[in-house]
Amino acid sequence: MVAIIRLHKLLGFLVLTIPMLAWAQPLPPTGFDELLKERTKYSDIYNKALRGEGEFDAKNKELVAAIDANARYYSYRVTRPEFQMEPGKMDSAFREFESVLKQLKNKPNTPFNSIFISKLLEHTSLIFPNTSINARINAVRMQSMAAAEIGYCDFNGQKALPDQFMESLVAVVQKGQDDGMKLYALKGIRETYKALRPLATVKKSSNRIFLNPATETKVAETLANLIETPTVYPAGTAPEIVEGYRVLRREAIKALAQSRTPLVGKKGKTALILAKIAAGVDVKPEPRLDEKVEAAIGLLNLRPELEDPNEYNLDAAVFQFGSFLVDFFQRYNSRNDSDAEKLFPWKFYAARITDALEEVRRDVKNPYLEELLPKVVGGLNDMEKTEKGAVPQLAGFLQSKPPMSMLIYKKIPGTEVKAPGS
Repeated sequence: MVAIIRLHKLLGFLVLTIPMLAWAQPLPPTGFDELLKERTKYSDIYNKALRGEGEFDAKNKELVAAIDANARYYSYRVTRPEFQMEPGKMDSAFREFESVLKQLKNKPNTPFNSIFISKLLEHTSLIFPNTSINARINAVRMQSMAAAEIGYCDFNGQKALPDQFMESLVAVVQKGQDDGMKLYALKGIRETYKALRPLATVKKSSNRIFLNPATETKVAETLANLIETPTVYPAGTAPEIVEGYRVLRREAIKALAQSRTPLVGKKGKTALILAKIAAGVDVKPEPRLDEKVEAAIGLLNLRPELEDPNEYNLDAAVFQFGSFLVDFFQRYNSRNDSDAEKLFPWKFYAARITDALEEVRRDVKNPYLEELLPKVVGGLNDMEKTEKGAVPQLAGFLQSKPPMSMLIYKKIPGTEVKAPGS
């Protein structure tokens, strides 16, 4: 955990203080001074619309121009030398940007929010090529923050923006020049999934919003490729490098864990990948405990589909989750003061696991899950609220009553998860 904390501090330091390198074309092309004049010109109309004063008219060209000028201002500031080199200035800029995003929540379901976020996505995407590492990373950082606000847009924005964000962020994961860009892109994918989930489960079916199937396949396969591609480091590699890769992979796992679909396309075997990570098998370098927990929670997030030709096997997924939980409690009870796991946020994760169990139990009727639950809820509650916690009946239950099929997808051979060490 100490290494993780150091890495996060290092990433934060790099994002905020790396000096600007030369680039081919300054942004905005007309010059920042001209943009400031334009923003001042429209300040009154923009501020009134931001506060929600009066009726919003999406056909008002001045209003749209005012929103666009501010989207360009917030986007292109990250390319400016004074913001990159003066200590604390970039941090201050992001606090201001965050306050703007919070104001969008005060007037949800409006075209203003959709136009602002769409314009922001458009302009931050222009920063990726031919700019400094600092500007690129912070541009993706802004996208990852804005993605969380998709649910506050109007219906048209909610329909269009998830695919637009996913396309932009996936491109960064696939082609980004820097791991810092990829890290924030993965966070953005996770936030887009989280924003999309309630939109896909509204009561009125005609109002439900989903990713375009081609986009969903691209996202799942991109995340799967990042997680599953073996990364073997030679002897003597600095521990910080290996831990940095694990931090990146953990963000990919957390993003994949927000997907509700067990299998997307031919390569997006979400359920199988999460089960392997939770078990700690067929993954190089070996996953850390935090990666395993995120994968186990992700297994609980998945939902069987009504018409599933591959027959996702929820029993096998629940079994893999139970096997992870046995190891989770063993490590909890064997920790000591000198062990890094002493600092692990056990109570936090116990609460998250409990919440995920309650959600899947509410959404899905599964007899195997119902049998497993009484054997784990007491131990999770104890871990969350006290300094103790155990699941003494769980290992015996899993050993004496495994699922009839261990295939994660009943119709796809070879999708069982090997036991650790086998």
